[in-house]
Amino acid sequence: MSSHRFGKRRISAIALVLALASTLAACSTNSSASTTASAGKPVAGGTLTYLENEEEACLDPEIGGDIPQAMIGQQITDDLVYEGPGGKIEPWLAKSWTVSPSGLQYTFTLRDDVKFTDGTPLNAAAVKANLDRVVNPKTGSSTDGGYIAPFYKNSVVVSPYVLQVNLKQADTSLLDVLAQGYIGIESPKGLARGQEANCNDPIGTGPFEVKSYTPNQQVVLVRNPNYNSAPPGSAHQGPAYLSKIIWKIVPDDTVRYEALAKNQADVIYDPPAQEWKAIQASGNEKIFTHERPGSPTGITFNVDKAPLDDVRVRQALIYASDEAADLKSAYLDTYPFVGSPLVEGTPDYDAALQNAYPYSVSKAGKLLDAAGWTSRNSDGYRTKNGQVLKVAIPYDSDAGQTPTEDLTLYQDIQASEKKAGIDVVLQPVSTTALDNLYETHDYQTLAGNYWITNTPDVLRTLFSTQALKYYGTNGTNYSNPTLDSLLAKGLSDQDATSRNQLYTQAQQLVSKAALQLNLYPAEERLAYASDVHGITADYAVGLPDFHDAWISKQ
Repeated sequence: MSSHRFGKRRISAIALVLALASTLAACSTNSSASTTASAGKPVAGGTLTYLENEEEACLDPEIGGDIPQAMIGQQITDDLVYEGPGGKIEPWLAKSWTVSPSGLQYTFTLRDDVKFTDGTPLNAAAVKANLDRVVNPKTGSSTDGGYIAPFYKNSVVVSPYVLQVNLKQADTSLLDVLAQGYIGIESPKGLARGQEANCNDPIGTGPFEVKSYTPNQQVVLVRNPNYNSAPPGSAHQGPAYLSKIIWKIVPDDTVRYEALAKNQADVIYDPPAQEWKAIQASGNEKIFTHERPGSPTGITFNVDKAPLDDVRVRQALIYASDEAADLKSAYLDTYPFVGSPLVEGTPDYDAALQNAYPYSVSKAGKLLDAAGWTSRNSDGYRTKNGQVLKVAIPYDSDAGQTPTEDLTLYQDIQASEKKAGIDVVLQPVSTTALDNLYETHDYQTLAGNYWITNTPDVLRTLFSTQALKYYGTNGTNYSNPTLDSLLAKGLSDQDATSRNQLYTQAQQLVSKAALQLNLYPAEERLAYASDVHGITADYAVGLPDFHDAWISKQ
């Protein structure tokens, strides 16, 4: 799926931390750069060492489809179409396309001068092979398959470079989905090798290719010298400037930052919030952020579990949580607060819902009174029929999965809720136990959920009856025929104005139902050395892109 199920997935770092002193020392920053340059003039060559917080067991973004896979996929594959600023869809591997009035038929005309890094030509048959593959349940594509399979009928090769995609029902989000890094087009010859080979070495048309992969340790990417298909948003055409990227897996955020500070890494993912001021003041490092669209990180409410089966209690929880202030305190003002069902930048985002639940202990109290929670025990918590108003929030006990800032945020929310008489119990559980809770829906709430995608159809993914019954992605257990109807119409409506109205109504309904305590966006957050330039992120889902990146010697 287009996110981690729980927002800050990290692998336990203990063993890796012990090994880092020697392995990182062998990767001194920019050690292989062959030339020097002044800032502003790109230089070809050099090795960039990038430290990521986690990996998946499979590098192929079409299998599974999680953020770490898509981040690798962004470097080694290209997409059919490109999403630019403001959500504008532009040509990429497909140089043009038409959509039938019914929205049931998309005809793509492909470039005829692109090859995969194994020498296989990009053509209509290759794209068909990819689409047929991701909708096949055997592939296990929870992202691409989840987005495309419900609507995909078939693909027909009209001519060597013209592909007709037929849908069972209209899907206005199709082009947005095809612009995501999860569905970068791969070599059909590579796909024929089987799933294991593709997991270890997916083959694309992108600016880099996989040279080696050591599970749980690193991926080495090398420049594709024949690259000629950079997207419209690139600062240059042709091959990447960097010769190599060493993509290391370092779960602990403090260890990643120390490596950057000691010139043992060039770029790191998710620098600790407490280090931001030092990074910005140092002159030696810089911060890069890019907001990812979709659903914000938050705490999901299970509407089937008492007392959250009462919408008044759910609304009271949101009113009583001083999220904006708590977030500012926990993350030292490095994250913006998101109070709406969609993150700003997601198409059809409704800004009016950002402050739908302003902090108010008084409003929370009135709602709880109306719900019958009128008595108090000796600790000040509300009670009804002898039962304490108690809400459990399970979170991953692995510090690599739940960073210190998140835990502080949950503790601050706990303190805020107490003022309204709500007993919030924080429950640290193992990663396995948390996964089991999600699978069985045996929870009142779950902390850390988010979903990254560039379409408002994320509302269907997270809150529809369809997602509840068939996709396993509706963790709220919420089902509402009115919402289902709005979301179905939004997918089929070809008119942008009326579609916006449908999604606005859907967001309003979700917000009023109080299905999640929204907190902050799932941003792309990097820290990098000052002699690294040209880092960008795609507009579709905010994945880092190193095609334009280069290194100058200071």
